[in-house]
Amino acid sequence: MTRQAKWGLGLACFLGGTFAQAAVAQRNPGFNEDMFVGQAPTVAATAMLERALALAGTGSWERIAVGRAWYLGGDKVRGERILNEVTTNPRIESSDWFRVGRIYAETGEWSKAEAAFDRALKMKARDDSGMIEYGALANVHKDRAKAELLFVKALTKNPREFWHWVNAGGSYLGVRPQ
Repeated sequence: MTRQAKWGLGLACFLGGTFAQAAVAQRNPGFNEDMFVGQAPTVAATAMLERALALAGTGSWERIAVGRAWYLGGDKVRGERILNEVTTNPRIESSDWFRVGRIYAETGEWSKAEAAFDRALKMKARDDSGMIEYGALANVHKDRAKAELLFVKALTKNPREFWHWVNAGGSYLGVRPQ
């Protein structure tokens, strides 16, 4: 084997090992129980949610989940920053907008929730399950006219879906869809 071939093989092995190590590090982001065991709740939450965000990579649902934890946990600024990163991505999907809308609905920020749901349905106008969910939440938030408009559209498209009837019916009793 020539000297250049040996050098090339050595470089290839080095690069392969580096990539393998990076892949393992991605799966095991440095677990250490001291980062949360016995720590103040905010210290433990920060350590764990930072690791979760690192593991999320570019996954929108995963990033939304971390943003939700911060937002509902009381750090709305940090949560909103993560949600904005997802919603300003040009590859955002209808399901991402629905997840963000659910967070705002859960916190009682109905105008923000409506905007997210409207964007989701604009992207996927024939989503009867989305229409029912949005309608049920609108009904729970006292917007019966919007709710019934969405119920009519969804049930016209898919009148045999059991969960549509349960979620729409329950909303008249103040029950959020599940």
